[in-house]
Amino acid sequence: MTDWVVVKVGERQLAVPTARVREVAAVVAVTPVPRAPSQVVGLTQLRGQILPVLDLQPGGPRSPKPNDPLLVVELGPVRAALLVDHVLGIEAQPTCELIDVGALFDGLRRVAG
Repeated sequence: MTDWVVVKVGERQLAVPTARVREVAAVVAVTPVPRAPSQVVGLTQLRGQILPVLDLQPGGPRSPKPNDPLLVVELGPVRAALLVDHVLGIEAQPTCELIDVGALFDGLRRVAG
């Protein structure tokens, strides 16, 4: 059975499979990327690795502030940081919207391609 990390983004609660979550981190600095897809807030560095920061809130990317929570997700060798408002915990059967990390990454590739 899969466990899920439940987060809050705006008024939405979302769940990501724990198998795809690498860690929870905090924003230190985010560098904007010109002409990036609208979901890409920018890039951040986490222990020497550069990660795209993605905002799942509808209506365009927000400006992250220092110490805002990031949910670092991975699929194989690909990682990204999701900008969230709160990490609510782990649930076995969440009743909120489920995030498919593979579909999320595929959607970004289509937009950026």
